[in-house]
Amino acid sequence: MKKLFSIVLLFFNLHSFAQVSDSSQNTNTLKKTIKEIVITGQLSNVSLDNSIHKIRIIDSKTINSGIYHNLADIIQKQLNINLFEDNILGSSISFQGISGQNVKILIDNIPVIGRLNGNVDLSQINLNNIERIEIIEGPLSTIYGTDALAGTINLISKNSTQDTKQFNSLYESVGRYNFDVFISNNNPNHISFNFGRKYFNGWSENQSFHLLPISQLADINRVKKWKPKEQNFNKTVYILKNKKFTISNYYENFYEKVTNLGKPKEPYFETAFDEYYHTFRTNLGSDIKFQNSNDLVNILLAYNKYKREKETYYTDLTTLNKILVNDISAQDTSEFSLMIGKMTISNSTNDIIKYQAGIELQKNTAKGKRILNNYQEQNNYAFFSFVEYIPNKYISIRPSCRVMYNSSYDAPIVPSLNILYNVKSYDFRFSYAKGFRAPDFKELFLNFVDINHNIVGNPLLQAETSENAQINISGTHKISKIKIKTDINIFHNFIDNKIDLVLSEIDSEQYSYFNIDKYKTKGISTIFDINYKKINAKFGISYTGRYNELKNDYNIEKYQFTLDYNFSTSFNIGNNTRFNIFYKNTGEMTSYLLENNSVREIVSDSYNLMDISLNQKIFEDKIIISFGAKNLFNITDISRNLIGSAHSNTNNLMSIGYGRSFFTELKLKL
Repeated sequence: MKKLFSIVLLFFNLHSFAQVSDSSQNTNTLKKTIKEIVITGQLSNVSLDNSIHKIRIIDSKTINSGIYHNLADIIQKQLNINLFEDNILGSSISFQGISGQNVKILIDNIPVIGRLNGNVDLSQINLNNIERIEIIEGPLSTIYGTDALAGTINLISKNSTQDTKQFNSLYESVGRYNFDVFISNNNPNHISFNFGRKYFNGWSENQSFHLLPISQLADINRVKKWKPKEQNFNKTVYILKNKKFTISNYYENFYEKVTNLGKPKEPYFETAFDEYYHTFRTNLGSDIKFQNSNDLVNILLAYNKYKREKETYYTDLTTLNKILVNDISAQDTSEFSLMIGKMTISNSTNDIIKYQAGIELQKNTAKGKRILNNYQEQNNYAFFSFVEYIPNKYISIRPSCRVMYNSSYDAPIVPSLNILYNVKSYDFRFSYAKGFRAPDFKELFLNFVDINHNIVGNPLLQAETSENAQINISGTHKISKIKIKTDINIFHNFIDNKIDLVLSEIDSEQYSYFNIDKYKTKGISTIFDINYKKINAKFGISYTGRYNELKNDYNIEKYQFTLDYNFSTSFNIGNNTRFNIFYKNTGEMTSYLLENNSVREIVSDSYNLMDISLNQKIFEDKIIISFGAKNLFNITDISRNLIGSAHSNTNNLMSIGYGRSFFTELKLKL
């Protein structure tokens, strides 16, 4: 409570100082200088200050700093979001203390499918053609349906109106080599191509440095802690536009190969079992907008396919001959697809009452030998609407609801209420929302078993329901030539029938999904955004508590709190040079796990991450060269102490990063 009070006191003291120092400043004029535009969950494009939702923006300057090349890289430094790594399953997140299966990932408002262990692998989502990222804290289930309980992350693609040819290349000292090309033409309609290749040679502690990949001896050093990974991707966009309609069509392919080379087997160390994981993503769709004098009709049509193959070979290390292992547990192909049709009708021409109504149809399928009965299907149908009432220039009130039908679960009506109140230099936001999430196919039916994992689905799972309440206060002031924007957010989440992994009572090595009676999080976060001439600095701090009722018998009634803070700054040196620093401290985290009718307490150590980069423009912005360093503190693993009746004071390690690295990037525009 002392920490919470200190954060709130700091926020209001800074506001008071700003008001005293700038009593003559026209705050309305100041607010008009903020031009950040958001689209997620909105009737139309609006400024960030006028958004009824609390939205955080990761802008193009951060994305183009040279440090970040996929969604996992950039999310890792964000406040109130924690990233977890699995070197086979990829990266996953926790948002406001809630795990990643409750976070909706969108690209241009289209859901990203293909969850393993309940999470989308964020390292598979490239940032090559992304203009900005919008992060909405709290449920958006009324608009986006299931999975949008904890928050929504929407990646907005570039929509250049100029003919562009851009070539990007990256080298990183841990053995990462990236190259991609973006080409667009706008005569007479917009067409763009984006394709590239990313390669990571794998990493282990104390490995020797090599500028280029080399062949290695077939000994124990062939085993990498961070597995070698290759990604190939391409995307084509074609946009037709006139005064009344815009039709945006896209087709996208993604391929990833993860190589897990096994240790040479005793007694002669001449053979090994090698695993290869292949991921295929295919996305195609159309975004159609019709505008008349009063209404905007938006139709989204999309088909997403996700396929994952696992192959295991018995390798002769003397001849390098490979034999496919004839074992069903060693080979696997699983395929998931999503067909979605969504239509909305919006009216924002009336100054007092604005509205949106829509229908959404989804068909989800799953195929594979590890899927129950080799095939499963789930359909979702929904009607949703909201009305935004603006009685005067100070207040906006938006009630909304979603009526759903799920072919596998009884879905409740999901309501929400958002209020925005503007007064002088302050924006006050209040929201209350309910959420619903049906278990996905992997939680229900998929058995994921390999040398590193033993996770089985549970077809008896119940759906999750949630409640979220938030209060947000933000304000912008000017002290002399310094502009300060402060933001404070207080939140509370409650999830009933929370789905989580629990160790089996029958098999001590096997995990499955079960419903926890109650799960709660609450906390407070504050962000200060300071601009002075060519310098921008952000500082944030969050204090998040988690309550996990694993079983009523254990009577665990207290919240476990984590204190996180981050800092970033970027400033120009002259007109063509920019220096960037990104830092985050993730505090000690405590959670609970049910094992064999006893509770184990898991305590994860705190850790610090810092990245820096320098961007140099040549010939205006035709050539941009970036140099930098990632993970300056050389954090690779943190300790996880497992304390409980079954295994007392057992220490495990959790992967965080692949150590300190240095990189250089070249961007060429023609």
